[in-house]
Amino acid sequence: MKKVLKFILPLLAVIITVAGVWAMRNTNRMSQNRIQTEYYYHYSGDNAALADYKIQGNWEKITDPDEPGCGTTGDLPCVVTSPQSSVQAFVSSIQTTNDVEGNEISTRTL
Repeated sequence: MKKVLKFILPLLAVIITVAGVWAMRNTNRMSQNRIQTEYYYHYSGDNAALADYKIQGNWEKITDPDEPGCGTTGDLPCVVTSPQSSVQAFVSSIQTTNDVEGNEISTRTL
């Protein structure tokens, strides 16, 4: 019986250690997948109205928020952030003007 315990206890300790390491790695990987990515959209419309914000042709997905050369003050949004990964999904997510104007990185004047 002692020989069996000498074999089983270390094996059990190894199994528990491996299971613990696997669980920690899996938890870390899951939390990294939950990090929300922000995408940038450039607004080229001429009006700060909900109807214009909902026109897909007024938006362009960009990779650099400084790319269009917007100012810091102005009447119209220029670059907006969103968790939506496509222009179509972004425009579909706009329900109020605050969905655009509350997520501005930069603005522009006419």
